Amino acid sequence: MEAPSKLSSTSLFQVYLRLRPPPSPLVTLTQQSLYPLLPPPERWLTVEPPIREVQDGMPTHIMLNPPSDSRKRAIEKFAFTKVFEEQAEQIDIFRETGVVPLVEGVIGEGRDGLLATLGVTGSGKSHTILGSKSQRGLTQLSLDLLYRSLDNCTLQPSSHPSLIVSLAATDTSESQILSASTFLDSVYGDGLQESNRSRAPTPMIDSNYTPSAPKRRLPQRPSALPHFPDISDISVPAVSNAEYAIVVSMYEVYNDRIFDLLAVPSNQKDLRRRHLLFKSTEGSPNRKVVAGLRKVVCGSYEEALVVLETGLIERRVAGTGSNSVSSRSHGFFCVEVKKRPRGGMASSWTGATLTIVDLAGSERARNAKTAGATLAEAGKINESLMYLGQCLQMQSDSQDGMKPSLVPFRQCKLTELLFCNSFPSPSHHSIHQTHHHRNAQKAIMIVTADPLGDFNATSQILRYSALAREVTVPRIPSVSSTIFGGTAGRVPSGQTSPTAATHTDEAVVEMAFSEIARLNEEVEILNVRLAAEEGRRKEAEENWQRAEERAEAIEIEIREECWSEMERRLDEERRRWMGAWGEEADRNDEHLDRKLEILSKGIQIHEDPIDQTAYTAELETENETLRCKLEALERELQCRSPTKSPKKAKVPSLNLSDIRVAAGSDSGNGTLASAFQKLNGLDLTEPAECRSLGKTPGKKIRKLTARRWDLMDENEMDAFENY
Repeated sequence: MEAPSKLSSTSLFQVYLRLRPPPSPLVTLTQQSLYPLLPPPERWLTVEPPIREVQDGMPTHIMLNPPSDSRKRAIEKFAFTKVFEEQAEQIDIFRETGVVPLVEGVIGEGRDGLLATLGVTGSGKSHTILGSKSQRGLTQLSLDLLYRSLDNCTLQPSSHPSLIVSLAATDTSESQILSASTFLDSVYGDGLQESNRSRAPTPMIDSNYTPSAPKRRLPQRPSALPHFPDISDISVPAVSNAEYAIVVSMYEVYNDRIFDLLAVPSNQKDLRRRHLLFKSTEGSPNRKVVAGLRKVVCGSYEEALVVLETGLIERRVAGTGSNSVSSRSHGFFCVEVKKRPRGGMASSWTGATLTIVDLAGSERARNAKTAGATLAEAGKINESLMYLGQCLQMQSDSQDGMKPSLVPFRQCKLTELLFCNSFPSPSHHSIHQTHHHRNAQKAIMIVTADPLGDFNATSQILRYSALAREVTVPRIPSVSSTIFGGTAGRVPSGQTSPTAATHTDEAVVEMAFSEIARLNEEVEILNVRLAAEEGRRKEAEENWQRAEERAEAIEIEIREECWSEMERRLDEERRRWMGAWGEEADRNDEHLDRKLEILSKGIQIHEDPIDQTAYTAELETENETLRCKLEALERELQCRSPTKSPKKAKVPSLNLSDIRVAAGSDSGNGTLASAFQKLNGLDLTEPAECRSLGKTPGKKIRKLTARRWDLMDENEMDAFENY
């Protein structure tokens, strides 16, 4: 396999491989003490010796030897632009990966530059691109080289008040452009100048002053950040008669959406972030840009570092089983170098962008032990990296001499951001500036791998990111590999098998050709079967769809029948209940009438408890008896002669029982009173002989005999006197 010393003009990336250094002996001893039964990791990656004639003696090929505990796999060889072994330092990566020519193209040629890292979680991507507490990463080194090269030509927003206005007028991304001092003051207050603040008492403030929300505290001062390695001996030439302005922006791709990392919320109510669009604007009709970003004009290297740290704080990270600070998004750090002739017009700004991308690492849920939202984030990360691998595979195929094809970069936001502006754009005239021709961006990909890490995940990354691939010990192809591989006996990526080149025996060749013919026949048969199975599958899907339609129609019909039956049952039940309610109301009315009748009868009996008819007849009989006695007395008085001695007058005798009956009756008072009235005509005080003979009381009266009332007892007398 030839070394990829001369890349094709259609190459999207120059791909470099960096191997992660092994852990320190102290860490190894600690792991052995904590896990004594765990076997030591096995190294499965080997770096082949470099070729002297190519790339200044740097190695370019690696070989993967599958570990003993993995499945039976072929030994594979991969080719890269350069391979950096474990002892490589940050300064070696910076000098040998072409980052310096990348910055030079941004400053001098106006060519966009892209620097990205790719690898498994925990393989050293963030250390390479962002550095650590003791060493600077490629981002800090690129910024340092940029500001050192443009030290005398960079405009300061504080000394040029119209700089922000002129940059905003020529910006095509509809962004909010701020100076570094304004941005940092809105986020941290006067945190950068806290050491110079006076200790005098606070002066009196205006009564209309409203205290702002509490500002954040600056995480780390620029003076405390690492300054190693030193690149003071490296510089890039700049145009002497030009003025430059450096504009910094940061954003991330999280769950296939773009979010601004510099749009820091000022209070707790604005914590919900708004995703941005990657689109063409009025100022950029032929190129897509991230619209609505917040951009900061940084006049010094220290201000750019503070802005970088601010954006990194806002980036999504989470702890997993593979990495305690695993990045859950793809981070983009953009440095726009604006250029115009010295003393030129405000609308004459041109320039290019250096984009540094820290891609999130691919991971397996079984190893990372992710769940819930973290698992969904890992799914989006792996999906975007899969699409990135497809785009890189197009580059590998073109390097192998195959027919170039279109790069499918519009499948997700990550590949669209990386490759949308990677190709030359036609001449166009925008509203604010004129581009006669815009070169395609120059891109560098640094792949990081851990030789002692996960073999399956790392081999997959290397397989689609390498510039070339060769299978040195091929396996016997299976039926599935034969079907999906297209042609039996084909070596992937257009490489020739060394086994076929070494065996020159004609018998072996004939056997190989016969085996190939047999496999081709099997492939054709399987293709026919596959076509038949696809036809049957389509027919089954159509039958299934028709069955679902019939089932739906039957369900609708059954539902209508059930509904009509339910309505009928409800009507019958309603009528039955109405009849029952009517009968119950009639029974209640009859019961009430009977109760009223019984009540009326009870009142009549209480008012007249005595039989009036019998009582009236008895009184009439008594009255008739008394009337007869009175008539007899009157006749006796009328029949007396004056010459004859009067007979003894008969006093009507009163029956004591009659008197008692009369006394006990209230309604007989009238009859009894009339009887006594007639008796009053007789003088009962005088003797009977005097009343009958008409003698005066002065004469001698014979002695009267005892009368009936003289013989009455006291009770009878009392009763008689009462009457």
